[in-house]
Amino acid sequence: MIRRPHPFLRCLLALLLAAACWFLLVPALEMPVQELQGNILSSLRATAALTALAACYYLCYRPRLYVNRTDIYVALFLGWVTAGRFLWPGLASAVRYDGLLQAAMIYVALRIVFTAERRTTTLLLMLLCLLGIYESWVGIRQIYGFAQSNHGLFKITGTLFNPGPYAGFIAPVFVCAAACVARYRFAERALRTWGSLRRLRPGVLLWGVAPYLLGWGAALMTVVVLPASMSRAALIAVAAGCGAFAFREWNVRDRFRRVSRAHPLRVGVLSGLAVLLLAGVGAGAYHIKRPSAEGRLLMWKIDTRIMLRHPLCGAGIGNFAGAFGEEQARYFTSEERPKAETQVAGCPEAGFNEFLQTGAETGAVGLVLLLLITGSAIVSQLRRGAPFGYGLLAAAVFACFSYPWDVLPLRLLFVVLLAGTCSKRVVPIPGRGHVVVLLALAGCLVCWTGLYSRYARRVEARRQWSEVRVWPNSGRYDYLVEDGPRHHDALQGDFRFLYDYGYALHKTGDYRQSNEILREGMRISSDPMFWNIAGRNYEMLGDVAAAEEAYLHAHHMIPDRVYPLYLLAKLYLADGQTEKAYAAARRVIAHKPKVESVQTREMQAELRKLFGISPADEIRE
Repeated sequence: MIRRPHPFLRCLLALLLAAACWFLLVPALEMPVQELQGNILSSLRATAALTALAACYYLCYRPRLYVNRTDIYVALFLGWVTAGRFLWPGLASAVRYDGLLQAAMIYVALRIVFTAERRTTTLLLMLLCLLGIYESWVGIRQIYGFAQSNHGLFKITGTLFNPGPYAGFIAPVFVCAAACVARYRFAERALRTWGSLRRLRPGVLLWGVAPYLLGWGAALMTVVVLPASMSRAALIAVAAGCGAFAFREWNVRDRFRRVSRAHPLRVGVLSGLAVLLLAGVGAGAYHIKRPSAEGRLLMWKIDTRIMLRHPLCGAGIGNFAGAFGEEQARYFTSEERPKAETQVAGCPEAGFNEFLQTGAETGAVGLVLLLLITGSAIVSQLRRGAPFGYGLLAAAVFACFSYPWDVLPLRLLFVVLLAGTCSKRVVPIPGRGHVVVLLALAGCLVCWTGLYSRYARRVEARRQWSEVRVWPNSGRYDYLVEDGPRHHDALQGDFRFLYDYGYALHKTGDYRQSNEILREGMRISSDPMFWNIAGRNYEMLGDVAAAEEAYLHAHHMIPDRVYPLYLLAKLYLADGQTEKAYAAARRVIAHKPKVESVQTREMQAELRKLFGISPADEIRE
């Protein structure tokens, strides 16, 4: 039995909750670049406030808390990842693991708040609609040229750094808003006349009419900017969420059965045409950005190979990119691959499928638990017809094609939607429930202190390093070498820092130390430039065999890039291996990259001049 506190206290707690969630999401959305920024600290402060507020809700309402299936799967997943974090630690695991800890704290706090006061879900829903309206307004202003986007290649990004994550936030909000309109459509009758509206109680206006109006506003504005984002993943996510909504709300299954029994031939023909239409739309979406689609397919193939290579424990939480580079190099080394695959191969930071990436990092156990978490939450919410359920489905579908959990606002949005689950109760909190819950919240706040201090060090180190890394433009690499050791512990999970620091050591002649730093970067990045610079270090140290191996590995990571072969040709020539040098030079000159660049033409021209290869020689050979 939930105790109802004084109405004034209930209003105060609701206002504090709205403020905490506002400062949790709004600063996170200000993300013009894809780097660690101070907005993570704002979200962490809001996380602590939300956790403390959950304790206040629990003390004021004293709800009977039960653990549902989703809670059990979440606890098992966090336990499995924590075991992997400390039993098989990786260099970058702390960064992604800390993001998971923050998400777990938010989930626990919101589960307690939602259980104590069910209307808080409506409050969060209205907040999401407001954020959707704001982001849509920013996007519309960017479309018409009244505001500048945060990316030079795209006209619309909202407050984010790329139209992909922007659409990934808009899509679930649109689905939630549309479901909100349907759920609170009783407010439509009250809005027909001013007299009926005046007779409504303030509670009905706040918890019924306001969500209805905000839902309409968010749905109408987000549907305008979604097509402009040109995100196929977001459109598929919206189609999945709206399709599930229509299937449940309009009782499509029973209607289809009745119509098919009455008109079997007509229904069969129309169903066939519908399937053909969907196939045509899918083929059109594939061919609109065919290279991008082929690149995704290649990445998913490499993701799966990583998981199969490390089936139990995975490559380690946070070590995906390094494992991806290694596996892609093996993939192209093992046998000759189609030219279409070599041209779309790249060095992504994420797997563009959060479920496959999680499987690659945590093994099959982590993948199964994540699927159970998402599936159980979606099913439980869809059975209740909750707007959060349709939004969570859209977010999960979008996660199958992109990297939302590596983007702070999308990760927070997913956790908020996930915490709204209220599936069938399984077991109550054991023992003295009040003591257990309060101790758990206190433990979360204790963990938060370490989490905040780590992120604060990273943010400050990232800021200071950004100020120093401009000096290489003036040739002062020694400044980076001087400051590198001071920031190494805080930024050892940042591959950009490791590359800048390792390259500065290379330029100042400290080749052995440079390779030690570059090896750390190789574990967390799929960029072949780490191997190229390491090869040049080996070359300067006189280790020709190690330099050759590094250049060949860099080439196999992304076969469409000729820079490793260019370095290899010059290595062979300096070592007196003329035939090998000539063969490598011929490969560089004959290569036709997918995207021509000035650098490629300059390397080809240099090798032509160095080996005396004329256009006539190329034609004869």
